[in-house]
Amino acid sequence: MSTYFKRSVLRRFLRDLLSGETVGASDGGRYGVSWLANYATVLRESYGVIIESIPKGAGLKHFYRIKNREQARRVLESLDSNVKEQK
Repeated sequence: MSTYFKRSVLRRFLRDLLSGETVGASDGGRYGVSWLANYATVLRESYGVIIESIPKGAGLKHFYRIKNREQARRVLESLDSNVKEQK
């Protein structure tokens, strides 16, 4: 996976969560990746964005929620500015 693709998924994932969209643990196909949980882990470990997986309904359905929205906004701005600088 290329760095650009990885960052584009991180940006889209963050943008969707910040806008209040419901993103589930099984929505990886929607983002073009196999394991969306890996992106939540990268955001936590590399950028300090705390994303929790919350149970939704019965069974194994979970969705993601950002706990530290201000940090997530700063990270998204940084990722967006990096893309603009590369163009």
